[in-house]
Amino acid sequence: MPRPGFYAHVATDVDDQAHSLTGWRQLYDQLAPGRFTGSIHELWINGMQIFRESTSHVLRQSCVVDSESWWFGIPMERAESCKLGSYSVGEDTVAMRPGLSQFELLTPNDFEILGLVVRRNDLERHIRALNQSSVLPRAMQDGLLRVRPGQKLGLQKLVRQILEQASRTPDIVVNPASTESIRNTVLDALADVCSSHETAGRAPYRQMSHYRIVREVRQHLLQNQDETITVVDLCQRFQISRRTLQYAFQDVMGMSPNAYLRTLRLNGVRRCLRDPNSGVTSVQQAAADWGFWHLSQFARDYHELFGELPSERLKRRSALIS
Repeated sequence: MPRPGFYAHVATDVDDQAHSLTGWRQLYDQLAPGRFTGSIHELWINGMQIFRESTSHVLRQSCVVDSESWWFGIPMERAESCKLGSYSVGEDTVAMRPGLSQFELLTPNDFEILGLVVRRNDLERHIRALNQSSVLPRAMQDGLLRVRPGQKLGLQKLVRQILEQASRTPDIVVNPASTESIRNTVLDALADVCSSHETAGRAPYRQMSHYRIVREVRQHLLQNQDETITVVDLCQRFQISRRTLQYAFQDVMGMSPNAYLRTLRLNGVRRCLRDPNSGVTSVQQAAADWGFWHLSQFARDYHELFGELPSERLKRRSALIS
């Protein structure tokens, strides 16, 4: 756990962004074209993490909070375009997941999300004390919470005020009275959300089935990076028709299976080119390792997706090493 304090991170690489959020294990895939930019502003006090994350491009995020905790995610705008697994995070909902449990987010272009990570025991003890009951709300068994009109805005306002004050007045981080006041205010707000409302309900069966297909396909691709996997391979591996695969990817990802396969492989090349321990010494080697044989087309696709040539990415790595 980091020292109490306020931290700011700016990234121009999607992997740097994924690694910047303290206390998390994450893998981000960029799915929309253009140069990525992102930022994270986070505050750590009394075992609690309060943060704001901004990202410029459509991302598929695999996330794990690396502690016994609860995470609450509060998208700022265009929430209807954000998905937590098979759920669409709407204007009247707040995302919620336990720590040490992997979850996936699909986020749109120009996205901003506020996050709260609180120790599991702290929140559950707080809720039981406020409710004077040993039974936790049923809403805590699911991934999405419905909120009252204005309640989500209240959470957004609270997180923004805390972060803005911490950035202007760093002394509050080391003042026991102010940090305890912040802690109790956040726990009160989260206890109210958890206790006052039922879960948002499960997604329709078709939507959940499509999400399960996409999730399993993605895991299969990441576990078999040394193979050039095609749509036919996926249909055979998962015993589904091409049409079902097509519908699943359009429904969950907003793109065709072939487009997703190509995008995932391009992200893989970029990680090889930026990692000095990958063993890759040339763009041609990295492209070939990920199944790209038409180098000029590969370079065009890479440039379109990331806004730079693969050779530029490799040169930056070499410059850092030297």
